[in-house]
Amino acid sequence: MDPLDVTSPQDNTYAPAHGHVLLLSCMDPRLLDDTVRFMNHDNLCNRYDHVIMAGAALGALGGCLPEYEHWRQTFRDHLAGAHKLHHIEDVYILEHRACGAYHKIFKVADPFGDGPQDHTREEACHYKYASLLKREIHAWAKEHEVKLKVQLFMMDLRGRVHVMHPPKKTLAKK
Repeated sequence: MDPLDVTSPQDNTYAPAHGHVLLLSCMDPRLLDDTVRFMNHDNLCNRYDHVIMAGAALGALGGCLPEYEHWRQTFRDHLAGAHKLHHIEDVYILEHRACGAYHKIFKVADPFGDGPQDHTREEACHYKYASLLKREIHAWAKEHEVKLKVQLFMMDLRGRVHVMHPPKKTLAKK
């Protein structure tokens, strides 16, 4: 996907959800309309429960800090409620670039720049926490004998979304 192509704002390389979805996103007000647009793009209008937490995955993990541990339980309660009420089959974790919660609240990263290497480091940071949460969701699902598919996404500040993948290992030069 061409990062400058505003005519195709979404990554279409994944299979969209067919049932009800639990969406976790950040509280950043700059991206609320884009988030709804993304969900509508996946034909999920009125078919998703939306949990909004500062830092998205990092917030749902309690910021990996004792003073925010109750956020972790809040997310788990929402996950259980979404399953009980709407029989969710998918969880979408939607991270975004330039997330203030990562450095202002949880202090896990300094603000990232706008260069290609900065984007790579930033996405690796988001992927780390989104993957940790994905594992917790799968553990919860196994414990409750529920089958859930978890998708990890990254949104830029123009509302373009792509699937997050594990960071590529770079080989050190000898």
